[in-house]
Amino acid sequence: MDTEEKRLKIKHLALNGVMLAIILALQMINMPNIITGIIVNAVFIFVTIYAGINYSFILCILSPLVGIVTGHVIAPMYPVLPVIALGNIALVVLYNKFKSKKFWLRCVMPSLIKAIIIGGIGWLVINYFVPENLAYWVVLPVLGVQFFTAIPGVWLGEKLREKIK
Repeated sequence: MDTEEKRLKIKHLALNGVMLAIILALQMINMPNIITGIIVNAVFIFVTIYAGINYSFILCILSPLVGIVTGHVIAPMYPVLPVIALGNIALVVLYNKFKSKKFWLRCVMPSLIKAIIIGGIGWLVINYFVPENLAYWVVLPVLGVQFFTAIPGVWLGEKLREKIK
């Protein structure tokens, strides 16, 4: 690895650290889930475009865990955290695959798949681990909002990348 490659790798690692800190701060200030979700999805997409998909994978996996540390993710959601990470990964993988395509394919399709993974598999996991009355009122709205935070998050991540060269 030459010096330029090392510098670029350090730059991307530093960016990832900053983005993880942003995700941590967002969850600590306890903004509404919709706002937090949009910004976190924007971070995933920005990092995917700017540094590459491998760097965004790290954030996709760590962001649900950060939610536990900050208290942003409530205890009934703990069993769904691996599913949330999987949905995040699906979002960035599909976005990366379709990033040069039309809006509906690069934004809507990855968001829909993320929502189906988190909502569908998440619902199955919650029904297995959490008492039903709690799952309906606490968990379902969180699972259901995924599609509506992912689409604007993808769009915002793209706009952020356009502004930051």
